[in-house]
Amino acid sequence: MTAPLPPRDRENLLVQLRSWPGARVAKESLVPSRGESAPALAFGYLGDIQLRLVFDLPALDQPIAVRPEDMERLDLTPGRAVALAASNVKRQGGVPHIASLGDGVYALKGKHEDYSPGYMLDRAFWRGQLEKFPRGLLAALPRRGLLMFAPAGDPLVEQELARQAGRIAAAAGSAAVSQCLFRFDATGWNVHSDLPKPSPAALAAKAVPPEDSIEVEAAAEDHDGSDLDKAASGQKILIYSIVLGFVFNAVTRAGAHPAIALALTAALAVYSLLGVVRLGSGLGKSTGATIAFMVLSFVPLANIVTWIVLSVQATRRMRAAGWSVGLLGARE
Repeated sequence: MTAPLPPRDRENLLVQLRSWPGARVAKESLVPSRGESAPALAFGYLGDIQLRLVFDLPALDQPIAVRPEDMERLDLTPGRAVALAASNVKRQGGVPHIASLGDGVYALKGKHEDYSPGYMLDRAFWRGQLEKFPRGLLAALPRRGLLMFAPAGDPLVEQELARQAGRIAAAAGSAAVSQCLFRFDATGWNVHSDLPKPSPAALAAKAVPPEDSIEVEAAAEDHDGSDLDKAASGQKILIYSIVLGFVFNAVTRAGAHPAIALALTAALAVYSLLGVVRLGSGLGKSTGATIAFMVLSFVPLANIVTWIVLSVQATRRMRAAGWSVGLLGARE
């Protein structure tokens, strides 16, 4: 006996983001799909992204397509249905988790991977991010279940997002979603550019399996909140080191005993090196780069410049992950 289908009601209405087979959509809109092979209710949304409305529950093997008669029964227009589905994604998926993929690039994830890209429709989240990054944000959906983003304005970070997303999209096969890079600003989402196509050699060297997320998940685990914790503690140590440096200089000039001054200087040097090591580790710096930063820490003036540069990089990473950063360091 076949098990009864779950109720097709508003609480189970969700939205999936898929590849759009039609002409690119210039601005955010709902362009109906046409043709016998088109999903029951799917719309061209932005660029080469398609929105699909479905009913879904954890107990289902696969979601159920929403049909026109469902819309009529639930008294929903396409716009209201998409807004409701996006709200359900947020309600069921919980507060999105930001996982670092390295070099200033992040993934936005909810409880249900297949619906994580639906957070692209969470206007409140992106407006909150826009307050932290007035120059805007860039995002990519290279394959199903993966929404990547980075703050706009830093060419190196923008290039890294495009590079990572382009490589993942090229290796995603049938799971590929979008070949575009998108920009969010005060006007909403817009198409920013096409993703670069990696060379065959680069793709073969670091291919992402088309039907799972082994490499991406490993990257997220290697660069998650624990790395940000290291960066935050290292940044605070360096901030305190700068303040203590001024205090120790004042004590020395006030005529402190040479032995005391030497002891204080040595203690400060060890303390600051700890900060450099933790900050370098949290930012994913190579061993060679971290050693160079440690050497520069012993050079007058160059040490201050080095610490400030590291601190600024840490601030960018942490703010991109939603941390609040003040004069004395960061707090989640």
